[in-house]
Amino acid sequence: MKDGPTTHPSARSQHRILVVGAGIAGLSAAFRLQRAGYDVSVLESSSHVGGRMWTEEIDGYRIDTGAALLPDSYHQMRRLIRDAGLTQDVVPSGDVHGFLRDGKVHRFGKHISLNLLTTRLLSAHSKRLLLRLAADTRRLGDRISFRDLTTAPEADESCIAYTDRRLNQELFDYLVEPLSTNYYFAPPEELSMTHVYLAAGSALGTGYFNSPQGVAFLPRGLARQLDVRHDTRVLSVEEDGNTVTVTYTDHGGERRETVAACVIAVPGPLVAGIWPGLPTPMRTYLSRLRYSTCLHVSFGLSAPPREPSIWIFVPRREYPGGLGLCLDHNRAPGRAPDGKGLITLYWPTQTSENLYGLPDADVTAQALRDLEQLNLFPGLAQRIEMTSVSRCRPCVPLTHPGSIGELDDGLRSLDRTSRIALAGDYFSFGSTNAALTSGEIAASRLTVTLEAGRPHRG
Repeated sequence: MKDGPTTHPSARSQHRILVVGAGIAGLSAAFRLQRAGYDVSVLESSSHVGGRMWTEEIDGYRIDTGAALLPDSYHQMRRLIRDAGLTQDVVPSGDVHGFLRDGKVHRFGKHISLNLLTTRLLSAHSKRLLLRLAADTRRLGDRISFRDLTTAPEADESCIAYTDRRLNQELFDYLVEPLSTNYYFAPPEELSMTHVYLAAGSALGTGYFNSPQGVAFLPRGLARQLDVRHDTRVLSVEEDGNTVTVTYTDHGGERRETVAACVIAVPGPLVAGIWPGLPTPMRTYLSRLRYSTCLHVSFGLSAPPREPSIWIFVPRREYPGGLGLCLDHNRAPGRAPDGKGLITLYWPTQTSENLYGLPDADVTAQALRDLEQLNLFPGLAQRIEMTSVSRCRPCVPLTHPGSIGELDDGLRSLDRTSRIALAGDYFSFGSTNAALTSGEIAASRLTVTLEAGRPHRG
């Protein structure tokens, strides 16, 4: 007879919480809950923490395989870094962005307002129209946030409709489209304006920070302070009154643990598979959620090119399909050995999907052909001493027209007194800061629920 799952003792269950997923959302939730006095364990199916916020080291080069840019507008992340005692791991990053037009890189830094007055990227007429986008972004203010998009329903407009109504074709070609392709790896025809507002208000014209260790410094730093169980796959999470039962498999077989609460911090499409009680409106929202695919190739160089940008936006008007180039060595020290360079080429979803299943050698060859045709860095091929191919699927959740209404219905269906909470980057913009913020919100809500359920002594 086959043995049933092992059931863990539940003597401490009223103070014990399990977190499913060791991405930045799950780790943030676990850290805050542990700080609140709960006994927390994180269950992670893979062999490392961080999810898409991860860094690999190859021959002295540090390659961020998912998240790359960390703007100063990530206030929640900066606070978590401080609270976790990781401030010493952070340094200021480069802040210059370049936009390619007619073979020339037009650069914008922290003083973007002044740069726009003199740039030849845009015509005088387009610069005047750009004031409309600035005014609309200011009008939305804090309602376009990393916490919740449902407070800004007017942002739920297609990029095409907004461009027709408020901008022009030049701004679409050299601002809206490259922002879509480079931040979300998706064409603007499929997206709503929410991501453009975020980029305009929080990512362009601001400072950046990063770590010489790579972006993985944060998930690694949090994990060192937590109980994280790797190679553990959660099968189901079920609530029954004042307890939650989590069934999972690890090296010892199938197990069942009864705890006070649980945070589910896995990619949106996976939630329904492990939470049978997920309310229908949220189940519908998550089932319709689309993610981009990102395939990128990093080249370690014997010497860095003479280009100050941390990122170059290549619009599809300038190159078929569009793409992005990250000059990693300009983002923070430690990305490349002293005196060397590191450049990463990012393709949007359609190109990434076409190349995804090819051998690394073929993908690398295509990246080299693209770089050579752009002719931004003459002689680059002769300086390459390391190559690395990274695949990310799913990558970034996409905000299409109608997303905000669907999210609002989903959020309203969730019971705020439930002992199961969700965390992930699908509650706001697809970013590490949105995921982190959702983890902290989940931790705060569960703390309120559990404190309300504790018996009070007279």
